Amino acid sequence: MRRFLLFREGEPYDPALLEQTERNLRALSFLRSARVSAGEPHDGVVDVEVVTQDAWTTELETHLGRGGGETTWAAGITESNALGLGKEIGFLYDEDVHRTNRLFEFHDPALFGPYWSAGALVSDNSDGSRRGARVAHRFSSPLDRTFFEAFWDRDQLQDRLYADGEVVSRYVHRHEAVRVEWGTPFVAEPRSAQRVFVGFDARNDTFRALGRRPTDLLPAARDFRYLFVGYENVANDFVSASYVNRDQRIEDFNLGRRIFAEVGLSPALFGASSTTWRLRSGLEGGWRLGALSFVRAAGAFQTRLQGGVRNAIFSGTLLLVWKHPGRLLQTTVARLQVDRGWNLDRDVQFFADGDNGLRGYRLYAFEGNRRVVVNVEHRLFGGFEVLQLFSLGAAAFVDAGAAEPANAALRFSSFKRDAGVGLRIGIARAALNSVLRVDCAYAFDRDPLGRRGWLVSFSSGQAF
Repeated sequence: MRRFLLFREGEPYDPALLEQTERNLRALSFLRSARVSAGEPHDGVVDVEVVTQDAWTTELETHLGRGGGETTWAAGITESNALGLGKEIGFLYDEDVHRTNRLFEFHDPALFGPYWSAGALVSDNSDGSRRGARVAHRFSSPLDRTFFEAFWDRDQLQDRLYADGEVVSRYVHRHEAVRVEWGTPFVAEPRSAQRVFVGFDARNDTFRALGRRPTDLLPAARDFRYLFVGYENVANDFVSASYVNRDQRIEDFNLGRRIFAEVGLSPALFGASSTTWRLRSGLEGGWRLGALSFVRAAGAFQTRLQGGVRNAIFSGTLLLVWKHPGRLLQTTVARLQVDRGWNLDRDVQFFADGDNGLRGYRLYAFEGNRRVVVNVEHRLFGGFEVLQLFSLGAAAFVDAGAAEPANAALRFSSFKRDAGVGLRIGIARAALNSVLRVDCAYAFDRDPLGRRGWLVSFSSGQAF
């Protein structure tokens, strides 16, 4: 554990490094909680106390979920502290809506040293396979001097296009990506930093018709080899609160600004079909509404310039967390999600359904190149553990939203609505996904196939 501390004995005391260390420790999957505190100065020194509590590290995963009218299940085992070294190894058998997955995954949070992480994934599925590997050193604090990431990902799976809740095209999608990125700050202060990034990003997507559906419409193949440069301006302003998404577990929400921009060039000289530019940008920030209540906003835009604007996407999120005072532990959480696309690649679709904010509607019920979803949920927490195993809570919620294709206007009258109640079960010593959710939602409006009424969903983690 000592190697994850951002400070050492004999160094000058910096409270910002203690705060960041505590947040970093809380992000480790094998820890349930972490506290880093400083005593009163004496004799020219400050005593620092680091207290952690372990989570269950060996977990038998038996997942049964239901969303949008479809049931999924999984069984496996994960050890998140193998040999006491913090390394995670997992085996999983998973039946989801589209395929059977047989998965092996490895993660090491300290491969070469603290904050040098590595991971590998091997998956053999009923309709294809996936392989992936990653090595990364992410910024552990605003004062950190080095960012590095290298990853490779390859998969070949069957994919689908939808219209009015039904499949209109099925095909084989082969995707391969390689990315190498390095970054460093040119301004580094205890609570803010300005950074520059450079790297190489190669992506190849090809599509093949299924033998039993030879006439189905296919997306166009894509092949890019980008050299890119990026800029990031970040600041830390954290709110740390429990009883938001993970019951008693403390979460860290950064309200500080983040400004990001990236420009990439994929020249035909590198073997791509044509010279292409890629632009990405983002802006995030938040505002306090009290000691533990806040609003956080985020927006991002990306596009390709390839004989015109291609696959341009704007995505924005507004999140409200309002913690109510009093002895009864209750929190209201609301979210606004907006997505808008222009000249999208054929395989890019936005959905409003049971997996995307509308819990009363079946999967893929509404799709298009634009989407708006609003969720309001009032969460009640019991505040105590039963036999130190689990805690109980409840929720009441309202969802509204719509997704429309390019040839239809997105109006308030096209919004679909649902409302319902739910049960929340907090698993006391589980790893990061520490809440089980059961929701019962009633859809007030009919979907494209004329269905409405009650729908039950259950899974790990909150709905948003």
